[in-house]
Order: sequence, then C-alpha cells, then structure tokens
Amino acid sequence: MPLNGQLTERGAVLPGSTLTSAACHLYALPGTVPPKPGLLRTGEGTPIAVELWEMPVAHYGSFVALIPPPLGIGTLELVNGRHVQGFLCEAWATQGAADITSLGGWRAFMRLRNQQNANT
Repeated sequence: MPLNGQLTERGAVLPGSTLTSAACHLYALPGTVPPKPGLLRTGEGTPIAVELWEMPVAHYGSFVALIPPPLGIGTLELVNGRHVQGFLCEAWATQGAADITSLGGWRAFMRLRNQQNANT
C-alpha cells in the first residue's frame, strides 16, 4: 500500500496476515490522501483482513508520530483471540464515511475501487 514505505524504512517486515475478531467495522475515510481505512471496534461486526507487521521497538515511536488523526494505534483483537497493536479510527471520523465492512478488508476495497475507476 502507498504508505508501507514508512514501515519498511524502519526495518519492519510483513510476516503474514490474519483477521480481526468479529467486533469491527471498516470505513473508507473521505478526503484522505492517499485513501485511508478507518477500523472501528464496535463490539459486533465482521472479521476484517489485516496485515501483521513486525517492527523493531526502537523505531516504533518515530512511526507512531507520523500517524495523522483520526487514526491512531490501539489494541486489536484477532480472530484467534490474540491481541496486537494496530490502526484504529476515532468514531467521529466514520460519520458520513462509506461503510465497507462487507468487503472484508481494505485491499478488497482498493481492488474494487480500481476496477470501478478502470471501467469509467
């Protein structure tokens, strides 16, 4: 994705992906450049595909400092019950945002968006 360089330049690696627990909703945040997802823990929802990155702790602070509101880092519960740090979104930012939960993840949304743009 467009901002993955911010991870890799800090020595982060992507060992895999998984799903969140079924407690989340995913939104396409309007007006963000590049387009950004907003993951909101609602208590009920559907599992959302997420990437699991590993980053050296020494670089974590400089990475978090780059994250613009309404995004932030919080605790995500994964489908297997494990808890990890990951991107969450402030609830206010989802008002008026497209709910893309049914697509199951950000990459699926971006594929659909690119297909729609190619057809126009």
